[in-house]
Amino acid sequence: MRIVDEHDFPTVGLAAWWTLQTITTVGYGDVVPTTDLGRIIGSVELVLGISFITFLTAGVTSTVIQRSAQRAQESESAQRQRDLQTIVDALDRTRHAIADLDKRLDSIESRLAS
Repeated sequence: MRIVDEHDFPTVGLAAWWTLQTITTVGYGDVVPTTDLGRIIGSVELVLGISFITFLTAGVTSTVIQRSAQRAQESESAQRQRDLQTIVDALDRTRHAIADLDKRLDSIESRLAS
């Protein structure tokens, strides 16, 4: 801006201040370009500033959502694993119970046969 509009931006610091205001969309209005070329550059800078903030926000949001979904998926997977282990344990106890019943039945049958 200092190169394009020396009248309204006599120092690099003032041009940098205006650029920062414009990119962050704060725009206090204390410094503004008055030439057509300065306004065109300012317009482009505004669009780029808004686009940058938009892409940054979208990127952060996407990352948060992906991590949240990944944690939920890991939690679901862990719960399924625990449920499967519970079922396997129950089947194991059932097999032992059936084996014990078979032994008792064999014992009763052998006593009755004698």
